[in-house]
Amino acid sequence: MKKFEDLSYYEILEIPVEASSYEIREAYKEALSIYTEDSLTTYSLFADDERDIILGKVEEAFLTLIDEVKRADYDRMLVDSGRLDEQILLGKRRGKTEQLFPSNKVTYSNAVSNMVRKKIEEKDVEHIARKILSEERVSGTDLKRLREAIGIRQEEVFEITRITVSVLDAIENDQLDNLPPLIYLKNFLKQYAEILQLDSEKVIEGYTKNIELSQKTS
Repeated sequence: MKKFEDLSYYEILEIPVEASSYEIREAYKEALSIYTEDSLTTYSLFADDERDIILGKVEEAFLTLIDEVKRADYDRMLVDSGRLDEQILLGKRRGKTEQLFPSNKVTYSNAVSNMVRKKIEEKDVEHIARKILSEERVSGTDLKRLREAIGIRQEEVFEITRITVSVLDAIENDQLDNLPPLIYLKNFLKQYAEILQLDSEKVIEGYTKNIELSQKTS
C-alpha cells in the first residue's frame, strides 16, 4: 500500500500529468467537497487530524499545479527523481481548457446509476451480501464476487464513482502494494460498498482488518 506522503500532487488530486488548468480546478473542488469537515459523505471516516493532513496536501497540490512556473519546477523535480518519465513531460499539453469529462457527465452518471440499481433489483444476490457482512474480514474477492453476480462492470463503477479501474483491480485482487493510502482507500471502499448496497462501515472495517492480517502474514 502506498504511503500518503509518497503520493505526487497529481495522485493527490487524482488527475493525469497532462491535466489542464480546468481539470486541476475541478479536481480541487471535488477534493474539497469530499474531505472538508462539513462533508456528509466522509464525515465519519476520518479523524480531525487525518482530515487536516489531507486538506493541507490538497491545498499544496492545487497551489503548485495551478501556477505554471511552480508546476514546471515540480515536474522537473519528478523527472530528476525518476518519478516521471521525461517523454511524458515533453508530450504534455498545457493551458487547455477542455473538460476532463463530457458536459453531460452528470446525466450519463445518473443513467448508469439507475441501470446498476435495476440490475441489483433483478438479481438474487442477498445471500452473497449477507455472507460478506457476516464475516469479520472482507476481501476484495468477496466484493468482486458480488459485483459479478449482480452483473456490474468495473467501467460502470468508474462512471458512478470515478474510482479508476486500476484502483478497483487493486481492491478486488487484494493487491496491497497497489492500493492507495488508507485515508483515500476508506472513501473508495465507502463508495464501492454503497453501489453494491452493502453496509459501508462494515466493509471498511472488514477490509482494513483483512489488510492488517495479510501484512502480518506476508
